[in-house]
Amino acid sequence: MRVADQPQWRDPDSGYLRRHASPPDAASGIEIIVVDLPAGARVSYSPWGRNAFTQQLLMLEGAVCVHIDAKTVRLREGDCLDFDVMRAVTFENEARQDARYVIITRRGASYGKM
Repeated sequence: MRVADQPQWRDPDSGYLRRHASPPDAASGIEIIVVDLPAGARVSYSPWGRNAFTQQLLMLEGAVCVHIDAKTVRLREGDCLDFDVMRAVTFENEARQDARYVIITRRGASYGKM
């Protein structure tokens, strides 16, 4: 999918920007999202319910804290986190510089990792 055709959404409050890099309904079941998280921004997601989705987060630039329920993982450039979305997840940029990362989501997977 050409970058010019990739849909983007910006949160008006936090400045959080997400770009859907992969084509919709990809046969692989994988969705690739590129995220720009401004310095000081925090974005929270509720659990995705009983849907089986797994994600990997690959840090490209900066640093981010990922809060999954009561556990916090701090990631820096080059770090990768494998987790599920069956619990509440918050992405937080505590740094003074913007962060950029890629989220890779796979639907139909079944596991309870973090």
